Amino acid sequence: MTTTPRGDHRPKVSLCKHSFPLQPPHGSIFNPGDCDRCGTSWSIVQAELDRQENALRLDTAHEAVCAWCSQRRIVFRYVREQQPWDEQEPPVIWLCARDWSRARENEEETGFIDFNDLFDRGTDEQLAAGLRGAL
Repeated sequence: MTTTPRGDHRPKVSLCKHSFPLQPPHGSIFNPGDCDRCGTSWSIVQAELDRQENALRLDTAHEAVCAWCSQRRIVFRYVREQQPWDEQEPPVIWLCARDWSRARENEEETGFIDFNDLFDRGTDEQLAAGLRGAL
């Protein structure tokens, strides 16, 4: 068990390999229950993962040329979420704040950050839908 000094409000580090129940009455696929092993709620774990992702993105920001707009700006680390059909981890792309936001929006809407990503990693059906403008 990890302890924190008095007045330190940082979250404790958990070494638990979380197991969240997805079946009623303990939880559901849309609202998993608390971890069977340590009792931590799904929302707390997700908030901690988001905090870690943001910290990594902000701590690695530096001045360089944006991969999309080719302007020299402060760039942030962007890695799209790994999909089941990906054989290897998606590459790191360095994007300015505007393009980082655009890439995130594209990924949330279609699952891909741009047409090259769709072409390289999409299924035949997804590529056909993208060519028709459906994605």
